[in-house]
Formats: sequence, structure tokens, C-alpha cells
Amino acid sequence: MLNMNRATLLGHAGRDPEIRDLKNGGKAATFSLATAEEWTDREGKPAEATEWHRVVVYGPAVKAVETMLRKGDPVMVEGRIATRKYSDRDGVERSLTEIVVAGPQGMVNMLSSRRPAEGGSSEPPE
Repeated sequence: MLNMNRATLLGHAGRDPEIRDLKNGGKAATFSLATAEEWTDREGKPAEATEWHRVVVYGPAVKAVETMLRKGDPVMVEGRIATRKYSDRDGVERSLTEIVVAGPQGMVNMLSSRRPAEGGSSEPPE
């Protein structure tokens, strides 16, 4: 039996990426991604619905996300859908669904013409 867990989203960054150091010495970037659907309702008025997605990036793509992605920028991500459980500060168990961009199957493509932040490199990550 074949299985596939793959998500491709095209939208806009909802906030600047948050970069954190990992215990293994690597880094992770987290940002929200908004995707919108537009249609005309029954009365002929335009309508829109926005979905928010949490994106977590690992590996070499973190550097590009850190230096080039900013709130509002158009971006396309490909990764896998992952749901994890955690306990909040009050001990309430919660679940969180994320798009995880990692490994050779993960991809982040910034679609704006923004130049990298000062000190950043325009070279693609290795």
C-alpha cells in the first residue's frame, strides 16, 4: 500500500519568522501562512475566507527564511502535515497541526523581489 503526506500551500506570511536554536545545534524557523479563498455570494457580493497555517522549517532553508521572508511576503511551501499534542501552562492538553518543511521533500519558495536582510546572502542555501 502506498502512502503520501504532502501539503503545498501558496499564501502570504502572517508574521516575520521566529528563529530558534535546537538542542542538536541546528535552527528552526516558524511562521504563520495565510491562504485565502474568494467567491461571490448568493447576493452577488464578494466574499472571502482566510485559513491560517503554522509552518515550521528545519535544515538549510532556515537561513533563507531568516534573511529573506517578512510579514506579508508571498511564499509557497511544500512539506508534510504533522499534528502533535502538548500541555499548556495550565496543564490543559492541546493539539497543534503544522506544515513541517524538512529534508529533501520540503521546500520554501519566497515569491517577492525583496533583497536579503543586511548581512544576509542572496545565494541559495546549500
